[in-house]
Amino acid sequence: MVSAETVGPVIHELQNAQPAEQLLIYIRANGGGEIHQLVRLIQALCTTQADVELAVGRFAMSAAATLWFWFLLDPIPGDDGVGRVVSVDPLKPTVLLYHRPRWPMAGPGGYYCFVEDFEDQSVQENLSRMVEIFDQMFERILVAQGVGQVHAATVKHDGATYKHHLQYARDAYYSNNDYVISLNGVSA
Repeated sequence: MVSAETVGPVIHELQNAQPAEQLLIYIRANGGGEIHQLVRLIQALCTTQADVELAVGRFAMSAAATLWFWFLLDPIPGDDGVGRVVSVDPLKPTVLLYHRPRWPMAGPGGYYCFVEDFEDQSVQENLSRMVEIFDQMFERILVAQGVGQVHAATVKHDGATYKHHLQYARDAYYSNNDYVISLNGVSA
């Protein structure tokens, strides 16, 4: 899980790493977690002097998947290994679950709301920038999957309208549903 308890020690290691010290962050069977802690970890990764690889295994959801995507789409090349941070391909098939930011209700578990569900307009405005970052990342994920080569979101054929799978993904994501991506793995 991405929480203060799990992120704090990792940030400590990143801050105290020697230049070009090799570190591996292995995201394995991770159900996600807190956005605030995700942001803290990304900031620490962006300022470390270590040579960091982020690997993912089995599944990564929500904040954990976002962390891996972040450095897949925007790796930090570093200088001779100093400050290098990259996401690496999984060794075995892996599933990633990505969705727009959502906030859990305090108290009994299982209830969430999205930015548009807050009644207070100032809360919506404060959280909207975070949602924009996730939305931009999602669009970049679609580009990486080839959405630019899709000639139409829908096509008519033999009396039916067919929708491209990336358009289904876009519709699901912007409707506050989960988007699942499977990765084959490099040795699969």
